[in-house]
Amino acid sequence: MMRFCLFLLSVAGAFASPFRRSAAKLSPVARNGTTLLVDGKVWKAVGPNVYWLGLDENVTPPAGEPFYAPTKASYPTKERITEVMATVQALGGTMIRGHTLGVSTGNPLSVVPELGVVNQRAFDSIDWAVYQAGVYGVRLLVPLVDNYDYYHGGKYNFLRWAGFDLNMRRDENNPLVQQFYTNATIVATFKDYIKTILTHRNQYNNLTYAEDPTIFAYETGNELLGPIWGDMNSPRDWVQEIAKYVKSLAPQKLMVDGTYGINRTHLDIEEVDIMSDHMYPVDTTKLQQDLQIVGAANKGFFAGEYDWVGGNTANLQSMFKILEESPVAVGDTFWSQFGHNAPDCATYVDHSDGLALQYGNPRNTANQNSRIQLIRKHFLAMSQGKVIAPDEALPAVPCPAPTSPLFR
Repeated sequence: MMRFCLFLLSVAGAFASPFRRSAAKLSPVARNGTTLLVDGKVWKAVGPNVYWLGLDENVTPPAGEPFYAPTKASYPTKERITEVMATVQALGGTMIRGHTLGVSTGNPLSVVPELGVVNQRAFDSIDWAVYQAGVYGVRLLVPLVDNYDYYHGGKYNFLRWAGFDLNMRRDENNPLVQQFYTNATIVATFKDYIKTILTHRNQYNNLTYAEDPTIFAYETGNELLGPIWGDMNSPRDWVQEIAKYVKSLAPQKLMVDGTYGINRTHLDIEEVDIMSDHMYPVDTTKLQQDLQIVGAANKGFFAGEYDWVGGNTANLQSMFKILEESPVAVGDTFWSQFGHNAPDCATYVDHSDGLALQYGNPRNTANQNSRIQLIRKHFLAMSQGKVIAPDEALPAVPCPAPTSPLFR
């Protein structure tokens, strides 16, 4: 009886929710100067970071499911992935920035676990995420490498594959880390990896990632730096070579410069469409400076990550207001979104950094819920030009969420 009641509640929630049936195919996103366009109309890229869509580190799966204990890596369930898409819609978002949709190297569950090896099983969760995003009308921005040495991989894998005995814990300040950008063999290996990702054909929609407009942009990487924190030293020539290569494989994709900060030497790279920066903590003075610099170069600015829960609320509201009013700001993504441990709809997945946004969690504090309401207000202002009260009730998202939303 309980199972039947839960099923009815899920169905009722699906019909009552603001979900939309997907169009047959999303239109590509284009750039005109500082503005992003879809079918000739201004489009804003707002949503969450959901770094775990392709590979997770926060859940120990049931016995027998793939699990790599040293890094706690596992594949997220399809139910968790679908719930993310439903939640983005409820928040008024238009897109997701998803690290592990493009960064997947160096452990047995990765797309490329070791040099020259492709693990097709690893594409299953990525395929499902891209497919479900398209069904929900949620676009994707995908980084291609990480500056760090975390469970999902990054530049240190490519360095080690080339014979450099480096790891982040010991060697992040070692000048040899620049070999990732300057060593011709490593650059060629990285480009081969990019080709593996972009030419993969999705089992759920029969499109390659290069063909699929659901992925509207690739990012050269996440928080790319050199050996000194804050040096913004991802060389100009490397950024241009990678951006040009991606566009040779996927001409309609936009390219985001994934350098951590606005490197002025990158502003004139023709193949780069969007410059980005991250806000830890939220810093409106820095934000306004970034917007001025990027606007002068006639490119779009994207706030790729920010702390949504720390600091004072007025500062967060000020950041949102600046982004909403700036013709240079193409969007922003908070760090970071989690949901139920679906199909277990009684528990939520958490993350250790204190920045997990768990939509609908009854254990959320009043401050967390008010911040989530502010995020939704901001997203709707950016994506629809809609004005709502800052305390408007949050729409319910059913768990499990429907794989085919009812309205679009």
